[in-house]
Amino acid sequence: MIKIVIAGLDGCLGSAFLGLSDLFALAHKAIIAAIPPSEAGSAADFCLVTASADGRPIRDGSGATLEVETSFEEIGVCDAVIVPSFAPGPDGKAPDMSAFAAAAAWLRRHHSRGALIGGCGSGVFLLGEAGLLEGRRCTTSWWHHEDLKKRYPRADTAWGARLIDDRRVVTAAGPLSWIDVGLHVIRTLCGQEAGRIAADFTLGETAPAKGAAKGAAYTPNVLSGGVDAFLAEAERIVRQSDAAFNAQDLARALSTSERTLHRKLKQACDESPKTFIDRIRVETARTLLETSAKPVKELAASAGFIDEASFRRAFRRYAGMAPSAYRVWAKAKSQDKAQMFSVRKDSEIIPEILTTILDTCVNGVTLADPDIEDAPIVYANKRFEDITGYQPEEIIGRNCRFLQGDDRDQESLRRLREAIKNRQPIEVTLRNYRKDGELFYNKLNITPLFDAQGKLIYFLGVQYDVSNQVRAETEIGDLKAKLQAIA
Repeated sequence: MIKIVIAGLDGCLGSAFLGLSDLFALAHKAIIAAIPPSEAGSAADFCLVTASADGRPIRDGSGATLEVETSFEEIGVCDAVIVPSFAPGPDGKAPDMSAFAAAAAWLRRHHSRGALIGGCGSGVFLLGEAGLLEGRRCTTSWWHHEDLKKRYPRADTAWGARLIDDRRVVTAAGPLSWIDVGLHVIRTLCGQEAGRIAADFTLGETAPAKGAAKGAAYTPNVLSGGVDAFLAEAERIVRQSDAAFNAQDLARALSTSERTLHRKLKQACDESPKTFIDRIRVETARTLLETSAKPVKELAASAGFIDEASFRRAFRRYAGMAPSAYRVWAKAKSQDKAQMFSVRKDSEIIPEILTTILDTCVNGVTLADPDIEDAPIVYANKRFEDITGYQPEEIIGRNCRFLQGDDRDQESLRRLREAIKNRQPIEVTLRNYRKDGELFYNKLNITPLFDAQGKLIYFLGVQYDVSNQVRAETEIGDLKAKLQAIA
């Protein structure tokens, strides 16, 4: 049976804790009623457990007592853990998470055992305390965005995203984010149909959209003082602006001079107003690329860029890759390795057994997609990671030229580019650099792969680390030269 745990913590929002309990209870009844028993299977085979650190009742943010069923330590195994939002402190911020160190360690332990871990609104901060946000794309309620970035700088925080699932860490934004997380857990663990049935009787809430009318029913004020409040308000204004918006407009909107704006932004994030505006728009574009299938040109306008060309330049500067490549990288990052690429695009997924086989190869293996701008890597096996020192999230979505660093003046590179242009196989030896900067010599074999209709679908790359061989040949050459000089 699928076991879903709601983590009860002192100071949580009672509405979120109790709301999750009601959501799962009602969803269970609705699924049983809608799907015949013979067909329901695992879709209805789930149970909900409420737990606290010691199994005793907890007190929510308003001081009300909430009963729980068991303690954290009594939960041997589970399939998902959900952390409700916390009541904000007097300063409007999430509480200090160091007080929940034991709970954070417990979350980390269950994630390592394969559980899905979800954080609702400010509950995401506890996931950060557990170290689960490091290197992961995540979101939280927009009024907590700056605070989350400040407390957990290694998290890849997205402003305005409603829900993100990055490798079994689910984060959601908004005052009713517990509904989104609960429905996502049902959909992930019980199937799409169960999720659809559960969603029929629930409502969601989104972060304020660009251009939204002022005076929304629920728009919390940013209460933190000083530079943080100024920066958060500046971000909010930029995200809701149009393409004509500039630094003078931002200064006016903040009721300050351009000089003061420049000084405060330098103090807060070491950026000029123009750089700040471009970066915020790129961050907005990243969220849109992750959540929308719209063409890049449309997304550029939605993110606030005046044209597609300026958007592409800015995106490459801040994200390090083309927008279309980023979309592939983001998608691949959220999937299992076996789902990162397809034999016949969008129709047949490489089975897991093949990925296992490729991971046992003694050589690096990559696939680059020629249909995407800049032909980024869409698959890399374990050996490629070992050879280069890079992690999957640092490889997928990037053109393999990143391995050359600044060492681009290589005759082999010219031959490689010519062969790729002509869709021809080639083998070259390149000077490449590992993540730590160490030089290695890479014998690269590139083979174009075509489908049954003769359409190019991928470039297969096989990498051999031949550093020792090259060094040996160099030493032999030096020795021969010395012997000839002596002779």
